Amino acid sequence: MRNRIFTLALVVVLSLNGFAARVATDRAWYLAGEAMRVSVAADDASIVYAELCDTYGLAAGVVIGLEKGAGTGTMELPSDLHSGYYVLSVYTRDDTQVSHQLVAVVNPLRKSVDDDIEWVADDSCWAADKGAADLIDRKGLDVAEKDGHIIKARVKNTADGQKFNGSQIRPSLSIVGKQIHYFEGKMVDDSTAVFNTYGVHGRLPLVLTAMSPTGVSLPIEMVSPFASLLPKRLPHLVFHYRRNEVEARSLDMQRHQMAIAPAKRELQLGSIDDDTAIDGVPLDYDDTLFGNKPDITYNLDEYRQFLTIREAMIEYVTSVVRKRVNGVIRLSILREQERYDSSLPTLVLIDGMPVSDTEQLLNYDARRLHYINIYDSQYTFGYGMYSGIISFVTRSGRLTNYPTERHAQYLVYEFP
Repeated sequence: MRNRIFTLALVVVLSLNGFAARVATDRAWYLAGEAMRVSVAADDASIVYAELCDTYGLAAGVVIGLEKGAGTGTMELPSDLHSGYYVLSVYTRDDTQVSHQLVAVVNPLRKSVDDDIEWVADDSCWAADKGAADLIDRKGLDVAEKDGHIIKARVKNTADGQKFNGSQIRPSLSIVGKQIHYFEGKMVDDSTAVFNTYGVHGRLPLVLTAMSPTGVSLPIEMVSPFASLLPKRLPHLVFHYRRNEVEARSLDMQRHQMAIAPAKRELQLGSIDDDTAIDGVPLDYDDTLFGNKPDITYNLDEYRQFLTIREAMIEYVTSVVRKRVNGVIRLSILREQERYDSSLPTLVLIDGMPVSDTEQLLNYDARRLHYINIYDSQYTFGYGMYSGIISFVTRSGRLTNYPTERHAQYLVYEFP
């Protein structure tokens, strides 16, 4: 039975050229569970997205960074893929239709009702639908290419019985840590936010938030960068295979799956200890913002420790006041004279994350806090402007035991 199943195999790549990028894969065919290396050459791009999908959904994807117009990425193919054609789409943010290829994948260890393949046991050439190019239809990102990495998010524009349009929603993305890496997003419609991040790389914890002008927190969720329009249909595939080659490749694939199993499990768990370093942005304390030191710094090691931030603010932090705006308590910087637009909000952060619930912040354990930094200038982040920044930095830099902000999304993301 095993030998009979192993004879049902072969894979092919059909290139549908006519776009600006040059795309090459490392093999002429793939087994489910193998690693696919995708090499791309494209002009005027720093990042490209490569995705493999069928008519049902995304099978695998990878972000490829380009240096001098070229780069290579590795895409791990799931071991449960069905046999048949898939579409490999490679695109940049400023040229949404770079390249499409039909990639045929075979699964010799598992049969599926979705298998769409005909096997021919000889070494002759393969045949496929000549009209395959007309079957592929996709839409890509409509955001111009810029330095950095673009992230998309979906925002629910209704909350507590209120509905908001895109111009009323302020989305933000922040990297959790002892440094400030904060990005304002742009609403491209009433439910889609786009963030252009820069200066960060590696596997990092981040927080997504979306706020209304009245201080209402809206649900927000990251959208996969590999969310293309799926092909409506794919051609039937006829393969001409060589049994010995498929058997040897299948054994290599199973060894590969066993080798990567521990790393896949660690990624799925996604747990990060407070004392564990994260690849990318260093966790070392750095109070500079755009090269500027804080105007005022409170080092809580120099004061008697209080149980809550509220007590510390009353006793020591005389440069910050509480105000009620639209019925919501907000923190702002106390100034002898108003030097900036008083209608602008003050950005309040804890370990880089924006604070929407001031009362929750004031009730946080002050013994976990190390610094309170006051930046008394006017700042612009993306599409948002702020009259000063109040930055709370914990000893761990990891929001240890800080209660979850309502409707915010916490996740670990692999920045290219």
